[in-house]
Amino acid sequence: MKFRTLLLAALAATPLANAATGPLKDKALALSASNKNSVVQLSATVEIEVIAGDNPARKEEKKLEVIGTVLNKDGLIVVPLSTLDVAASVDGRTINTPQGAIKLSAKSDTKEVKIIMADGTEAPAKVVFKDTDLDLAFVRPEKTEGLTFTAIDTANSAPLGMLDDVIVLGRLGKDLNREPLVMTTEVMALITKPRTFARIGAPCLGVPVFNGEGKFVGIGINRFGPKSEASEGGLGGATNVVLPAEDVIEAAAQAK
Repeated sequence: MKFRTLLLAALAATPLANAATGPLKDKALALSASNKNSVVQLSATVEIEVIAGDNPARKEEKKLEVIGTVLNKDGLIVVPLSTLDVAASVDGRTINTPQGAIKLSAKSDTKEVKIIMADGTEAPAKVVFKDTDLDLAFVRPEKTEGLTFTAIDTANSAPLGMLDDVIVLGRLGKDLNREPLVMTTEVMALITKPRTFARIGAPCLGVPVFNGEGKFVGIGINRFGPKSEASEGGLGGATNVVLPAEDVIEAAAQAK
């Protein structure tokens, strides 16, 4: 019974994509055909240091693979900062333990980033700009010679609207050969404070979201609860939301 309860709770909390028909299906298939390579995987080597209360610092080096979206033909890529700088969401948080409340201090150093191209080759890259408030990090290839990038059309953008049909382009992980992914769903909620975000019925972390007309409406990011709120035995989960295209474009303009 306990397992069944947990399973039902998990299913209720998990957004589900809708099956597309008619014009929405046609537009989703067309977008996937023209923009599937706008979604890329990046590999990164990150050194993480965590201090819990008065305990000694613990260091660990991790190899990550994160997903991002190509914003221009020069290879500017946006990824959720929290997937690349994994310490950012931990630093300054307090957790409640049997021994009492413990404040965490964490930092990470991204030592190496590579863009995994559609043919499987890897291109060295670097992080050029971070926006902690928006959970965005921007990455550029160190060299563009011999590289061809397919970018989404950020100029053809639109605002998010309640119950709008949306199309999500993605990419599967290494275990599934990083094949392109396309989903259709709708805007389930609009959050207006402290800024505008949307909640849609499909996972979208790091990937582009378009409306039913094929216009760019945003990028999926993580939102975390206030660091001042202590959590019980853990750090609490992140919520996957869509950051509007306008905010993504404005932040990208600062990535030199």
